[in-house]
Amino acid sequence: MGNGIARRSRTAGLAAGVAVLTALTALPAQAGQTPRAGEATRAGEEVRTTAGTGVRVTDLGTLPGGSTSHSYGVNDRGVAVGSSDTADGSVRPVLWRPDGTIRVLRGLPGDVSGTAYGVNERRTVVGSAIGEDGTERAVRWLTPRRVAELPGLPHSPRSRAYGVNERGTMVGFSATPDLVYQAVRWDADGTPTRLPALPGDVSSSASEVNDRGTAVGYSTSAEGTQRAVTWTRAGRALPVGAPLPGDDSTQASWINDRGHIVGNSFRAADGLNSPYHAVRWTRGGGTEALPPLPGHTGSGAFGVNDDGVAVGFSYSPGGTFHAVRWDEEGRVTDLGPGWAFLLNDEGVAVGHVTTEDGTRRAARWHPSDTRG
Repeated sequence: MGNGIARRSRTAGLAAGVAVLTALTALPAQAGQTPRAGEATRAGEEVRTTAGTGVRVTDLGTLPGGSTSHSYGVNDRGVAVGSSDTADGSVRPVLWRPDGTIRVLRGLPGDVSGTAYGVNERRTVVGSAIGEDGTERAVRWLTPRRVAELPGLPHSPRSRAYGVNERGTMVGFSATPDLVYQAVRWDADGTPTRLPALPGDVSSSASEVNDRGTAVGYSTSAEGTQRAVTWTRAGRALPVGAPLPGDDSTQASWINDRGHIVGNSFRAADGLNSPYHAVRWTRGGGTEALPPLPGHTGSGAFGVNDDGVAVGFSYSPGGTFHAVRWDEEGRVTDLGPGWAFLLNDEGVAVGHVTTEDGTRRAARWHPSDTRG
């Protein structure tokens, strides 16, 4: 499509990107209680146009009394999912309708927080719920009020579902009792299957599954280096491609239905000090660097559509993050302060914006010639 942010729906691809997000203080809270599951409230929408791009960005707002929110997934109808904090400080899984109305998704019995990461065209939503004891359980919502736990591997204290495709296949991870992550695929009936790490590696996590049943994620060695990986429908693990020169690790965050993959290249030996570099892999196995914005030092890619347009972030030496998109030729466009996580077939992207006071709010970017 010609709008530059187009074509893909469903889930929030990058597990690593979710992990590095931190909650920040935000705009003045509204008074009120957390709505009941399925109850709809109207979130404030502050709309502006990103200079020079023809793309409008909408602040999707929060639950009543909340201050921060994030959106990780969107389907082609414009239904977005993510999380919002509340007046009591808890974080709740939420769904935004195309008109901006926000709805709480029901939690599991005894849970204290949760997040929704992916949604398909049938509005099946996946994510996780956290209990009072800190146990995290993968969950699926068939409606805002209809929630079910997705069973993890035996004796797992932590599991999470990131992606769901149009067949209802879901992927994520389930940790062993000693917190070693193992990639998992759940069939549409909720049956879990362990997806193996690459030969010689000790752990793995899956972030996305396309409509052909191919999943992507990463595999981790005992030394801590990581390799981007794909899993076939039969569950076979295959390495994706090499890291960029000077790096030793890669992670795959998204695969489109043509088999194009985006993710990140970095140096695991440098830990959190290592800059991330957004990359795109072709079906032939080539690794292409997706550049940051001018003057920035790092970038990360989260989603790619069937036209080869990708979205993610770029960051400056001072730690300022900007949402960006890369066209099929790899040219980068600034979408303003924040992160872009995903884009759908209608040209709509979701993620979060960062306000002047550092608040993070769920956001939706859409071309100015579309509604919403």
